Amino acid sequence: MKHAYIQHCGAPRLIVIFAGWGMDERPFAHLSRPGYDIMAVWDYRTLDFDPEWTAGYAEVCVLAWSMGVHAAQMCHSALGPRVTARIAVGGTPHPVHDRAGIPVDIFTATLHGLDDRSLERFMRRMCGGARAYAEFAPMRPQRPVDELRDELRAIGLRSDGSPAEPRFDHYLLTARDAIFPPEAQRLAFRDCDIVEIDSPHLPPFQDILDGYFIDKTLVAERFNNARTTYDAHAEAQALIADYLANLLHDTDTRAILASGHAEVLEVGCGTGLLSRRILDMKPAARMTYWDIASEAPECIDAARYTSCDAETAIRSVPTASLDMIVSASTAQWFNSPERFVAEAMRTLRPGGILAMSTFGPANMQETAEASGHRLHLAASSVWREAVAGIPDTEQVLITEFAIKCRFCEAMDALRHMSRTGVNAITRHPNGARAIASRLAPDSSGRYTLTYTPLFLVLRKKP
Repeated sequence: MKHAYIQHCGAPRLIVIFAGWGMDERPFAHLSRPGYDIMAVWDYRTLDFDPEWTAGYAEVCVLAWSMGVHAAQMCHSALGPRVTARIAVGGTPHPVHDRAGIPVDIFTATLHGLDDRSLERFMRRMCGGARAYAEFAPMRPQRPVDELRDELRAIGLRSDGSPAEPRFDHYLLTARDAIFPPEAQRLAFRDCDIVEIDSPHLPPFQDILDGYFIDKTLVAERFNNARTTYDAHAEAQALIADYLANLLHDTDTRAILASGHAEVLEVGCGTGLLSRRILDMKPAARMTYWDIASEAPECIDAARYTSCDAETAIRSVPTASLDMIVSASTAQWFNSPERFVAEAMRTLRPGGILAMSTFGPANMQETAEASGHRLHLAASSVWREAVAGIPDTEQVLITEFAIKCRFCEAMDALRHMSRTGVNAITRHPNGARAIASRLAPDSSGRYTLTYTPLFLVLRKKP
């Protein structure tokens, strides 16, 4: 297996792209994502992924494509415990399979007939036609056919084994794929979150990087900039904090908060919307606060505050060391909220409580449609399934609702997003006015932003 950095700027996070068969680093050389280093791996004649390649990174994300889906599964243990998001596109864990991969006869014919001409035809099918291939040609891999034949043979010999877990967080089905049949992709990932994209086998990699890997440097920047305006404009977030605080009153968390021996962590305290409501309960518990912002809110003791990326910091918390974790409107900024919850439950003592809010998939649907950018968030049904797989975890509550914020002008909606920091999805090249021009008013002439908060209360089994 070979590897090369596509982007190497000393970032604390790494995206590993498991390329398809026949690739090298050239098709990926143009890719970038702020806040990350990017590495491509290829050549599956062997699956000797070196753990040293990811050493020193606080977070590792995986983007697996084509034959790289199977390779990523097989190399998971070598990637280490710092993996968060795992995205698969245009491939399956069974690269040679009559129903869930490339049919055996087609694979065999490709292997036995491989030469320069047949490779050219393959690349054209991969790109989806002559025009797309002409754009791809300057980035075409430069590897000898004999080497590619050996790689294909090794993949075929390895494909009898069915890789086990872990599952991918998202599967992007390439609906115009002429290499991996779409119906095979659908069958292989029938139990996963499948998103169909209008793409040939070669997908829009930059769009995938922008859409599925959070720019956490931008998140920190936007929320730091909004600290002085946040509370005055965060009506929806205040309602969410109220609801979450009421859930704490309605569960057995009152005993935890009243205990002078209890350890309570708030993840994503922000300006203190939820913190103040918990402090109003006069907790005797030892409170600790985390947030990605650089400064602690005025309402809490700065000595108990840590500026950090909670998604990675949670891994350093000892097992069974906390009694409660609370978090409001934060986990949507994680690459894998589901894995964060699993880690959070690991840190809880028996009887401990995790109470948090995030958002459902329709959150901010108005600006998502206008800008073409959205967070890819899990529905409550996905959360129930994910929580069911976390050891020693009881579901106390999983629920969601909608909050509609209405504005007189389209730009007022965009200003609201800026003043609350929730415009941290992307550095949109067209600017706020271009997005505002595509927002449509409702029947009353007002402009709506819809928040869809989703609440989870989970208990560690005694």
